Amino acid sequence: MNTANPSRGPLLFISGQDDHTVPDVVTRAAFKLYAGSSAVTELQQFPGRGHSLALDGGWSEIADATLTWLANTVK
Repeated sequence: MNTANPSRGPLLFISGQDDHTVPDVVTRAAFKLYAGSSAVTELQQFPGRGHSLALDGGWSEIADATLTWLANTVK
């Protein structure tokens, strides 16, 4: 796996900081692996959120943040 691939598409890591299934530390570690690329790589963390970011109450905040990131990143 070439995590430094500069020609890959933009990559957004999303983390619920209270996630016990895929803990925030795991998401941050993956982000650090890919951050060496010159391709767009970003991390958004959501405090007080667990694993079901897109299903739990407040899911629209996650969706809005993702859509905003897409609109500002993918041209």
